Amino acid sequence: MDVDLRKANELFHDVESMQYDGKWGIAYDLENAGRVRGKYEKLLGGEFPHVDRMLEVGCGTGYVGLNLCLYQGLIGELDVCDISQGMVDACLGNAAELGLEVRGRRSELENLDYPEGEFDMVIGHAILHHVPDIERGLTEIFRVLKPGGAFMLAGEPTVVGDIMGRFARGGADRLVRLYARLGGRLGGSRARLRPEPGGLDEHGREIARYEHVVDIHTFWPPRVARVARSVGFEDVRCEGEEFLSSFVGWMTRTVENNLSDENISMRWRFGAYHTYLRLHRVDDLIYPVLPAFLFYNMLLYGRKPEE
Repeated sequence: MDVDLRKANELFHDVESMQYDGKWGIAYDLENAGRVRGKYEKLLGGEFPHVDRMLEVGCGTGYVGLNLCLYQGLIGELDVCDISQGMVDACLGNAAELGLEVRGRRSELENLDYPEGEFDMVIGHAILHHVPDIERGLTEIFRVLKPGGAFMLAGEPTVVGDIMGRFARGGADRLVRLYARLGGRLGGSRARLRPEPGGLDEHGREIARYEHVVDIHTFWPPRVARVARSVGFEDVRCEGEEFLSSFVGWMTRTVENNLSDENISMRWRFGAYHTYLRLHRVDDLIYPVLPAFLFYNMLLYGRKPEE
């Protein structure tokens, strides 16, 4: 498919913004805030500090920034931006529902619409793999940070993790479709495949087909670290997260995306969710003995030098 990758990202995420939180089970509460904070504290190697001014790039619906703001006094001021105006609007809507004051604008990572030296921290989740020019994106983060400021990016798929995810998704997709054809039951009723999502016109359905186009990169963590150092960052380091839990996460999402709502009971959701959490704790135990590149997600940290 011959498309402009930046325009594809914008259009696809405009459509996704209408269903994103529900599709990925995103919530805004202290339980989810704790998981978000834990991701970045793994990178920090300690407690998340107070940040006077923070920018969330590729904010989506606000999963990272808004949850962190639920910790009173942790974030002074939050700005958010995304290549998709639909995502920015969804994020600001979620912020309003939570009673949070947040500034947002449409701005892509490769050309951030902010002055130089504006922020104490730049944070993001699952954005870098959508960006065509990684070096340019990291250069822009460097530019908008104050001297001594830090950036942290999480949720970026590794090469190995992408293979793991495709294996889990593909296997679960084939099995659940076969199970439904054979008349299997789930949630107290016969398994039925979910119809094509409603609410989209033909243009919307066409845009939804960009899903496999907008995921541009998978990463070897040491290679990304070298790019971050090349644009000027110090103390660059990579961590990893989700190994066994990633299999359960992708298989669960595949089942839920394929089967009708009547098959996905609260008992199913509770069991799948707590299985994921248990395996995530196992991942934390085995993390010290495995290299970061074997884990599904890469986390990246860097600091702009003091003047």
